[in-house]
Amino acid sequence: MNETYWAWIYFLSAVIATYIWRFAAVMISNRIKSNHPIFEWVTCLSYGIIGALVANSIFFPTGILIFVPLWQRLTAITISFLGFYFLDRRLVTGIIFGETALIILLLLN
Repeated sequence: MNETYWAWIYFLSAVIATYIWRFAAVMISNRIKSNHPIFEWVTCLSYGIIGALVANSIFFPTGILIFVPLWQRLTAITISFLGFYFLDRRLVTGIIFGETALIILLLLN
């Protein structure tokens, strides 16, 4: 058999596997309580992972962020947090404040 045939078999297998789990989730979704302790645990775990990724990006940067001094990264994340916390607590606000602060700090350097 040619390579295209096997590629289609792998692709359709992945599609079927994905839709089986989606179908199962739809069938049991009405019996799941959103305030169950397991969901609170998953939420806390997600926040912890995001915090670890942000800390990793600040203290051990990769790519072009290596060339940005630590004090500028810390200043940008502080301004981002303050903009998020004191304005409307929306993610987009924090992102805009952080990006703007980092760009201004890089331009002034």
